[in-house]
Amino acid sequence: MTSKNPLRRSGTRLQRQGVLWFQQTRRAGEVFVVDSRTASGTFARDMTVASNKLVSSWGRSTDGLRRALIREALDWQKLVLQTRDAYVEAVRTRARGLEEQARTTREALTPDAVEATVLESTRDLLKKAQASVDERIQKSAKPKKPRAVTKAKKPASPRPAAKKPEAPIRNYDRLSAKDVVARVQRLSGPQATAVLDYERARKKRATVIRAAERRLAAAG
Repeated sequence: MTSKNPLRRSGTRLQRQGVLWFQQTRRAGEVFVVDSRTASGTFARDMTVASNKLVSSWGRSTDGLRRALIREALDWQKLVLQTRDAYVEAVRTRARGLEEQARTTREALTPDAVEATVLESTRDLLKKAQASVDERIQKSAKPKKPRAVTKAKKPASPRPAAKKPEAPIRNYDRLSAKDVVARVQRLSGPQATAVLDYERARKKRATVIRAAERRLAAAG
């Protein structure tokens, strides 16, 4: 009896210890399952939130890139249109200038204009020849007077020479009527007025005067 009691007590203790281990193990397993489920749910939620943030950030970045590309495309389109318009306007301006120059050249080369230029040159030569002849006639017809002793007179103060009008264009007097007519078309109103006054006071070339008058009318 004595030997059986310790064995029974030991078996009882082992049985109790086994039951306790089983209960603890089962509880630990249940806690592990619950914790695993909780962790899995938390992980899934965290992954969902992170995915949503990633998608939202990517969408904003993509939208910003799209708007930037649209703005750049519009800027390039405006630049192309402005460059095209400026080029077309420059070509038109050049064409108008060439057309005006050709029209002026045609007018200067018309038979009437050439005849007027020749007649003006002939008239100038005749005026110079007539003035020379008149001067010689006056010198030969004037009788010589004997020299008389007169009191010395004080030398008269020289009169200031009349100021010659300045040429409205550089080397104006060396230019032909054709050259002056071609340049008059590019002058402003005051410059065309200066050419008209200078030409009327000096050479009096009809083609130049008409060109200056037309330029003044166009500027007005």
